Amino acid sequence: MVKKCIICEAEAVYKIKDNSDFYCQDCAEENFADLTMLVKVEEEAQRLKEFLKEKMVDLVRSEEELNQMIIINEKKEDDKQDNKDRED
Repeated sequence: MVKKCIICEAEAVYKIKDNSDFYCQDCAEENFADLTMLVKVEEEAQRLKEFLKEKMVDLVRSEEELNQMIIINEKKEDDKQDNKDRED
């Protein structure tokens, strides 16, 4: 989703850190003496993508661990049932 400048509605390039105010290049230059204080929208989007990728990896890993635990527990239950059947 393309972010729009809060002043002129052009495509935003910068945003204020920890805020939802976005600015195009021209409006940012007009309103801020030091553009390094602003966050580039693309950089922020890349950080978000990396964060989400890490979370997805964690979820997949957790799911795999859960599946392994289920298989181990099922095997233990099967072994218990086999032992019980042998005793009878």
